[in-house]
Amino acid sequence: MKKHWRWMGSLILVGLLVWRIDWRQVATAFAQLEVTYWLLALVLFLLAQGVSAWRWQILAGTLGLGGRWRDYLGYYFIGMFFNLILPTSVGGDVVRAWYLGRRDGPIPPTGRRTAAFLSVLSDRVNGFAVLIVVACVAALCCPTVLPRWITWTVAGMGAACVLGLAMLPALPWLRKVLPAHPRLTHLLDGAALCLRNGRGMLIVTVLSLVVQIVGVVLAWLVGEGLGLDVPPLYYGVLVPLVALLTLLPISLNGMGLREAGTVLLLAPLGVNSASAVTLSLLIFAVYTVASLVGGLFYLFDRSPRFATEESVAGVRNQESGVRNQESGIREQESSVGEEITAA
Repeated sequence: MKKHWRWMGSLILVGLLVWRIDWRQVATAFAQLEVTYWLLALVLFLLAQGVSAWRWQILAGTLGLGGRWRDYLGYYFIGMFFNLILPTSVGGDVVRAWYLGRRDGPIPPTGRRTAAFLSVLSDRVNGFAVLIVVACVAALCCPTVLPRWITWTVAGMGAACVLGLAMLPALPWLRKVLPAHPRLTHLLDGAALCLRNGRGMLIVTVLSLVVQIVGVVLAWLVGEGLGLDVPPLYYGVLVPLVALLTLLPISLNGMGLREAGTVLLLAPLGVNSASAVTLSLLIFAVYTVASLVGGLFYLFDRSPRFATEESVAGVRNQESGVRNQESGIREQESSVGEEITAA
């Protein structure tokens, strides 16, 4: 049912855009595009995926998962490909976690699948937190006077980000207070592992900053290719707000929201709707071409598409063995403690 509502939301948004926009002006804007700028934006975006894969590898390593950088790069592109064809913007994240969770190698204390899921979640959360910081800094430094509603929106996102960061130290306390549940316990333990690795998290945050700045530069390059009179720092506000807007569960994969948000945010600068939609479509075209590269990774990946029942059972048996070993160690520690007390 939710999928049907999202289809309806996307159709309504796209219908409004088709009705309100002069598509002859859109065609004219496309014809005036300097393709060199768009190609440069595409190259930068492809390079940024290598940095994103490195960030994910560090987070996964903190949680006890190994693997080569090129494996993470392949999984990242495969996730982008599935993000393109699945009806939700987080479908690619699920695919990434599935690929990483079924790899051979040492089993983390939290289990491979939980650690894989948490690594992808941490990767996404860290990226969005840095994206909000970029929006706040750009809003403060932007030479253009921002409309009040944009200023308050960015300020609200910044306050929410600060509040979320302030709650992170409470995770160990939640581990003690909340009812014992294996999955919840493993998630909290994994989050605590990430937080204890201060140097690793600093590197991850710096890499996220690089990735998000590339996203802003990408939009600026496409805007320059279209000849739009938009200050570079304004894209630092535009890109984060549009990215967060597409997460609203009212359309399929942000369809319609992306274009409508770009039109709304560029209107205060006097950019007409046709040019704004053209900018949005060209930026999405960069993402699409890069995602199609992920299709090549998927086709030529040597690992099996789906895990066999035997391999799944083997992983479960290994995880069960690790838990039994941990339980045995706790029992031994408890018996030693009792003997010491008795003595």
